[in-house]
Amino acid sequence: MQFMNDIIENFFIRTIKQDDSQRIWEIRNHPMVRENSNSSEIIDFEKHDAWFQKKYFSGSDNHCYILEKKAGYIIGYCRYDYNSQYKAYLISIALDPEYHGKGFGKYLLSESLKQFNKGDIVAEIKKENMPSVKLFQKNDFNIYDEDDINYYLKFKQN
Repeated sequence: MQFMNDIIENFFIRTIKQDDSQRIWEIRNHPMVRENSNSSEIIDFEKHDAWFQKKYFSGSDNHCYILEKKAGYIIGYCRYDYNSQYKAYLISIALDPEYHGKGFGKYLLSESLKQFNKGDIVAEIKKENMPSVKLFQKNDFNIYDEDDINYYLKFKQN
């Protein structure tokens, strides 16, 4: 419990800003993060920045929350991007691997879910990424489908 109090005292969740692009790109391109992503190729910064600006600052219905140390260092993000195929928001979460397995993902996911209340939420998680599956299940997501590669989970709203 003391560890969670330390997180609450020293970290906060906020909405994304345009100048967060560089740090989001760094986290997204880390080999461990790419390994668990549905899109595992390295992305150059110019391509990422153009995507980032269009995705979150052009008026589309996409949202992103940042987990930041109070000293101003971003350690993770949680995206909610509207997906017309699902008619819901597709969630994606990533942390700087230095912070994996320490409770930061749980904090980022649970706190961003509290701030985001715009509609249904689904997650696509690789079957081999059981820590993420468990993280989402602990936060009221239920598996509703699967294929050879992914589990598909839906958020159970209270």
